[in-house]
Amino acid sequence: MKTLTIELPDEVANAAEERAHRANMTVAEWIASRISGRRERAAGLRDSMGYPSGWFERTTGALADVEDFREPEDRPATNIAAIEL
Repeated sequence: MKTLTIELPDEVANAAEERAHRANMTVAEWIASRISGRRERAAGLRDSMGYPSGWFERTTGALADVEDFREPEDRPATNIAAIEL
């Protein structure tokens, strides 16, 4: 198992500790259950929309794998007239 160290603001860390305590889990167990639950919900959504397993993963990496892919150039900023209220 890998170790992940994160820094959280005190109030966020305290809230995570409190919720883990209420769930009768360690903080690590509680966070792991929250993360894996989201992954499972995302997979359920993907399946309900009819996408095959692995489709998003293959699509996301597709542009990074193309050797001659160029990032689009920035367009000049368009001036927008101010609106007085």
